[in-house]
Amino acid sequence: MMLSRRLVLGGLGAVALARPAFAHRLARTETEVRIDPDGTVGVVHVYHVQDAQVALYKAGLINRPDLGRLRARATLALYTDRNFTLSDATGPVALDIIGSEIEGDSIYVYQEGRVSRDGPGGPLTIDARMLRDLVHDQRNSVNVVRGGRTVTLDFSGEGGPKTVD
Repeated sequence: MMLSRRLVLGGLGAVALARPAFAHRLARTETEVRIDPDGTVGVVHVYHVQDAQVALYKAGLINRPDLGRLRARATLALYTDRNFTLSDATGPVALDIIGSEIEGDSIYVYQEGRVSRDGPGGPLTIDARMLRDLVHDQRNSVNVVRGGRTVTLDFSGEGGPKTVD
């Protein structure tokens, strides 16, 4: 399941490579939440490695700005778990950390869970606070994919949770 999510998100990287270089790259994290008809939830967070490792180091969460070490990637995964929430009609959805890996300039953090019986088609509430407490002007984009439809939610500043039907 991780491989198929990575292939889908590969398009995000292609878009990033196609745009012209900017003097200042935007601080942005991309997340995909895929909900299957049976209620299985797969979540993939894509961070820019440099942004994540510098932010975690400056916050004192890792002892050097290097996410190449397993312990540092685990710290990012746990930080992500604390700063990304998903709820359905019955309450918070428990998301398990599956792992993390670096590929090129990106680091991927994977989570899985299950929404309630009503969740696959019911309203969802999402809060994506990753790096917003550590990086000025951080923006997080969350693409919710279910039932053949994709809805994008953008998070920035002090904004709170958002609901998607």
